[in-house]
Amino acid sequence: MSEISFLSETLSFIFLLLICSLTYVTSKKFNLPYTVLLVLVWLFLVPISSLQIFSFIDDFKLTPEILFYVFLPILLFEWGYNINYRLLIWNWKSISLLSIVSLIISWVIISLVLFYLLPFAWFEIPYLICLLFWALISATDPVAVLSIFKTLWAPRRLTMIFEWESLFNDGTAVAFFLVVLWVILAWGQVNSFTYLEWMWKFFSMLFWWIVFWWFTWFLFSTIIWKIKNNEEAEIVITMLVAHFTFIFAELISFNFSFLPISWVIATVIASIVVWNYWKYKITPKVEKHMQKFWEFFAFIANSIVFILMWLILTSIDIDETKFILPVIITILTVMIVRLISVYIPVFAINKLKLEEQIPSSWTTLLSWWSLRWALALMMVLLIPEAWDNEFAKIMAFQDMVWWSYGFSIKEFLIVLTIWSIMFTLFVQAPLIPKMMRQLQVDKLHKLEEFEYDEWKILANLKIIEKINSSYKKAYITKIEYEQLNYKYSKKLNGAVAQMKLLLWEKKDDIYPFIMRALSLHALWIEKKYLKQLFLYNEIDEENFKYILRKIEREIEKVNHDHLSLIKIAEKWDDYDLFSKFFLKLYKRESTEIDSYIRNRTRLIITRKVIKDLRSLSEIDFWFDKSIFDSIIELYAKFNKNADEERIQLFASHKATINAIESNLIDKSLLKLEENLIEDLHEKDIITPKLYMRFINEIEDEMYSDVKKIT
Repeated sequence: MSEISFLSETLSFIFLLLICSLTYVTSKKFNLPYTVLLVLVWLFLVPISSLQIFSFIDDFKLTPEILFYVFLPILLFEWGYNINYRLLIWNWKSISLLSIVSLIISWVIISLVLFYLLPFAWFEIPYLICLLFWALISATDPVAVLSIFKTLWAPRRLTMIFEWESLFNDGTAVAFFLVVLWVILAWGQVNSFTYLEWMWKFFSMLFWWIVFWWFTWFLFSTIIWKIKNNEEAEIVITMLVAHFTFIFAELISFNFSFLPISWVIATVIASIVVWNYWKYKITPKVEKHMQKFWEFFAFIANSIVFILMWLILTSIDIDETKFILPVIITILTVMIVRLISVYIPVFAINKLKLEEQIPSSWTTLLSWWSLRWALALMMVLLIPEAWDNEFAKIMAFQDMVWWSYGFSIKEFLIVLTIWSIMFTLFVQAPLIPKMMRQLQVDKLHKLEEFEYDEWKILANLKIIEKINSSYKKAYITKIEYEQLNYKYSKKLNGAVAQMKLLLWEKKDDIYPFIMRALSLHALWIEKKYLKQLFLYNEIDEENFKYILRKIEREIEKVNHDHLSLIKIAEKWDDYDLFSKFFLKLYKRESTEIDSYIRNRTRLIITRKVIKDLRSLSEIDFWFDKSIFDSIIELYAKFNKNADEERIQLFASHKATINAIESNLIDKSLLKLEENLIEDLHEKDIITPKLYMRFINEIEDEMYSDVKKIT
């Protein structure tokens, strides 16, 4: 019987995956909301599942264990995977106020309003239950919102504020929910130390994850280092990080009650570490696939959780018509309180000028898109069921508070939670794109418009050059050449016209505007060639990250402080301002070898930047070409300084540096050989068997000394 049950559950899971995939394809084809289509599909599946032949459809159940230990770590990890921790530094005041003040305001108002208003809907609910509902409904889900951001070009700062506010809110909400649940389970057995114990558990969950994170960080970074160049294993390790961090944090909290850890914060922080630190420890090829890997698993988890959520609701034997008024009161209360809890801290931030002003359009969006999803559902499922050991305590609490309804406290909270989720997904989420367009939040700012037109001009010039080359080699006919040349020349002229219009609008401050744009362009060229050198294994990881951080800091200075590279260079030392800090962080002193590798790298990338900028200056962008000269002159200075330092180091360490140069040249030649082999394989000139043999031999030799170039 168990074998048949397992088989039917497996068949149900596979069938649901198929349904989700087909629904997703349909939503993309007809430009319809994916979640809305999923619900419509499920409404169709409910009567179908009553037929004998399709009775297996609802055999796969969304149990608390599956949601808690399988799906939730995936969703939390994918959420934090792309968060840039450096942006927190620029906006820590606004994030702190939004996280702390908003939470306190929502705590006070939601719990009290529900406690006093629900009796008018014939539901007299104990205050602790209202408090429990506040905690679980405060856990917002950024995944759905961030997916909308990607398609609508939301400002980076707005995205970052929402990400970090959600992280802190969710961690605090889960900790508060567990504390309130403990209070309910211990009701009637409270002594003088109980309140201190609960306070300790609450603050412990918020802060013990720091120690726990350092342990997991050290453990898995060591493993990643040992298995480098084993691409499949590296991807699997990231999945283990997500689930191990989550489960291990839960095990510690369960077995050592005096050391509870927030598994939500621990898992999200683990994903932030992977993105900000480990991505340079893993084999460069893996980085390209890692994000797609996690997006794929998050898609599966989100889809399955969503479609099975309706099973939970339909399995509850409750007359839901009685819940219409309480649901309306709850949804309106949560919406109004979110509005108040966002506008008050934002008003304080802007009035006191604590940070850069937060536009009113952003405030409107922040107050609207407090979507709820898997985390809220997971929390309500943590309330003990009939088969749990703690269920007797829940029943005892119901008796003590004179709970006289025909449904349990858990069923009551499930109904309110799921309908609140439905409202956010069916009403709030679909309106976000429209609101962003009406408020012009998705509109490119002037610098982005300049970059957009610049890259369109460059792209069209490259395409026209390719068309001319193909025609000269007789790859295309004259008619095809004329058609393609006309098409892309028209696009080029349109991009040039757009740039002329933009520059005319910025005529009063055109020089600093273009200087910022060219500074960003130069920094992105630096970053591109630096990553290429790392890919070729011509620079070791620590020195690569040392230079990369410098480039990324300067990009942030250009974006945040509206400075050009020339202004930054006047304030900062070229490369060594933070050297002592990072070398101390990595617990090793800088050596002459490190200095040589960094200066050699700077020499190469600055030379590349100068070459690219000179080519760029030959294009008619309809502004003064002398603006290019100042940036080129600055990089010429960087290049000269790096070359002089490199020569000095070479003179004093000839033997060692000769060995390094020989090693680096070998790396470059091996990469050239690898590219040639990949080209032959793509053209089916060599067999897959030979290709794998060639690649394995090349990579074994290339990464034989990957830990340190010495």
